Amino acid sequence: MGVGKSCLLIALMLAVIVTGQSPDISNLDLTEKITPLGIAPSPQDGYGSGPNQLAQPDDVEFLADGSLLVSDVNNDRIQLFSPSGKFVSSITADDLGLSGEIAPTGIAKDGGGYIYVTLEEKGTIVRLNPDLTVDQFIGKPCDISEEDYYRSEYEDCLLKPQGLIVSPAGDVFVVDMAKKIFRKGKVYNFGFRKFRREGSSFRYDTEFAASQEVTQVMRKSEGMFIDDARRWLFIAEEKPLKNQFGNSAKYRYVALFDLDTGKFLERLLGVTMQNGSIVSGLIDDSVEGVRLFGNYLFAVDEKGGRVYVVQIQTGKLAGFFGKNAFYYCDDHSDCVIDGINYNEQNIIVGGAFPHLKNSWRKNELASPDGVAAVQLEDGSRRLAVVDQWNSRIVIYDLDQILALLTD
Repeated sequence: MGVGKSCLLIALMLAVIVTGQSPDISNLDLTEKITPLGIAPSPQDGYGSGPNQLAQPDDVEFLADGSLLVSDVNNDRIQLFSPSGKFVSSITADDLGLSGEIAPTGIAKDGGGYIYVTLEEKGTIVRLNPDLTVDQFIGKPCDISEEDYYRSEYEDCLLKPQGLIVSPAGDVFVVDMAKKIFRKGKVYNFGFRKFRREGSSFRYDTEFAASQEVTQVMRKSEGMFIDDARRWLFIAEEKPLKNQFGNSAKYRYVALFDLDTGKFLERLLGVTMQNGSIVSGLIDDSVEGVRLFGNYLFAVDEKGGRVYVVQIQTGKLAGFFGKNAFYYCDDHSDCVIDGINYNEQNIIVGGAFPHLKNSWRKNELASPDGVAAVQLEDGSRRLAVVDQWNSRIVIYDLDQILALLTD
């Protein structure tokens, strides 16, 4: 696959001085210049199961009118909010004709307005009509080994689907994560499927499966986006290994693949190469959601509390915004502030209320995850960021952000 062809990689790398460390990008910090429009739910009651609460939201997607659809994972529901962030309705397991836990995660839409949601606990993808009623399910749950996963008789099987993106034509790409090691025979680092839309139905794309290099180049991914005009598939590397591109510091990046064949295009975003190895980068912990709008790629740094914006034609960083929320502790660690432990478990049980302390108006983000962008019918543009452990979606004026970016 020519992973050492650094001359090709540099074409889309960030133009920074190679130092072996993350570059100084403070002059591109737009955090103080960007004012969010609002949040969803608005008003917000914090982490919980009420209509104005979310519990570990994972992804967000805009509908045509600017409404927001949110995967509310720990509440096992999909929440619909108005463009101003007001609660509208919920889609639960019962509404989908299912029972028990569904754990909705990734959300995407196609050019016809159909919505696709991965149901992690059900091992399937639900396709919703534009009116949000059920159209059909794609893929089926299977309890199979990693050795059997890529055998032809199991090609419709899903284990725990999470990351999801859909082309305008309706072809579905899904990252199927599970605690299995896909390293038997041909290297498959994780479960990855493409379902090609054929009329009103979907079939596993065997041709794409035979040529794709996604599971050989990437180790653990979730965030994806499609540039249909250029026939590019962007995939974020969430947890790289040191032997990937000589990446000794394990900098995160976004890799480009051919949309039709899945072949690696020898291009990475977010890092700098020297002698075929990654020597510096922007993100050194976790990159989650990615979204392309025009010539700009928006990439969410979950652990850094930032959203990076890269100009894809030059590969240069155009700007970033967001900062780590002060009242939040990563994972299960203890972090007592003003006598209150702000770890995740205390948030869940209602012992801490970070959403009251962390200001969305100041872009204080706690474990940001998904991201979405849209141009509305009136020509205005919006960006939404999942502020996961603040239990909200932050809504931005995308026109304001684009006007501040440096080409």
